[in-house]
Amino acid sequence: MLSSRLLVYCVLASGLYLLIISVLLRYVGHRLRVTEGIKPELLESTGLTWSFIHFLIEAVFFVSIPTITYGFFYLLIPLSGAKAGLAAALFAFTLGAAPVLMGLSVRVKLPMPFLLFTLLSHLLKLAGCMAIIGYLYSL
Repeated sequence: MLSSRLLVYCVLASGLYLLIISVLLRYVGHRLRVTEGIKPELLESTGLTWSFIHFLIEAVFFVSIPTITYGFFYLLIPLSGAKAGLAAALFAFTLGAAPVLMGLSVRVKLPMPFLLFTLLSHLLKLAGCMAIIGYLYSL
């Protein structure tokens, strides 16, 4: 049976990490001007509402779903520790984000710094969240 208390701890800790890393990456992306070279009409205006909705979407895919999935598979296969979380994150990243963004890079003319920064930011978010989840399950 899934421990609801452990699930809540994982969601809170991973959510806090996701919030901090999202703010830092947004600042770094702004300072590096990764969207330079993209037509202004293609970019969305990034206000407070957009940021909140974007964070909620990322929280579902980087925190909630991995927490529940890891909790379910933890009962079947005793995986534990931050290394198991990182392995799961690399597996999900390799099968999920990388092929989509690489396919997008040959279909749409987007600047390579933007695509590489997006890939790196997804990897950092997913790896950090999964490492926290794996660590909390090992306690």
